[in-house]
Amino acid sequence: MVLENGDFVRINYIGTIKESSKVFDTTIEKVAKENNIYDDKITFKAAPMVIGAGHAIKGLDEGLRGMEVGEKKVCDIPPEKAYGSRDPSLVKVIPLKEFKRQGVKPFPGMMFESDGKVGKVQSVGSGRVRIDFNYGLAGKTLEYDITVEEKINKIEERIRLLLEDHFPYADPNDHEIKLTGGKSTITLADIAKIKKEAILGKHSASADIFRFIDVVNEVEFLDVFKRPEKSVKKRPKKGTKTKEKSKKS
Repeated sequence: MVLENGDFVRINYIGTIKESSKVFDTTIEKVAKENNIYDDKITFKAAPMVIGAGHAIKGLDEGLRGMEVGEKKVCDIPPEKAYGSRDPSLVKVIPLKEFKRQGVKPFPGMMFESDGKVGKVQSVGSGRVRIDFNYGLAGKTLEYDITVEEKINKIEERIRLLLEDHFPYADPNDHEIKLTGGKSTITLADIAKIKKEAILGKHSASADIFRFIDVVNEVEFLDVFKRPEKSVKKRPKKGTKTKEKSKKS
């Protein structure tokens, strides 16, 4: 069956800037290493998403519609369906003295934050610093090489996929999910209990569960804490001699 809006899927992809053939994003570890974008803090695996939910850029979302599980496809995505066009007004010139006042020595390629926006220093000279606050992929036509790995139909696993999206720092398999009638009871992975952002995650995950899974009418999150097991040191049996290392002079 072809994919449509509201379907839960996992996809692998390679994102490339069309004009330069530079790979900027991928779910595949080997490809990341080959293109020098590997990060050991990232777990490379098929990405979870709900088609039509805005979990991906518009062009990628649209490209998935009509595909089938196991199918591969290359999508060309223009800027208006990716990260938008470049805005010349977001290129700013700031006096160099403003940086010196903050004890900062700017250089081309340096990332700089101002008024909640992050920009990239383009040039430094004549007492001025030119910074581009456009998103790095703005104005770029992108190419996505997509493979649909899986479509998820089971309700518990659909909930798990949404939890994976809202709690990306936790192993989704560590969440416990129980369905009783129209109620879903969720015990999150231990790591979520120590994260401040988990409170917001619960609200946003619940909203998505209600939005995309119409058989669930109530969501309950349980916080369960267990006493940690004590490590018991083994004592040597009586009559057993411990070996000591002797130093030679």
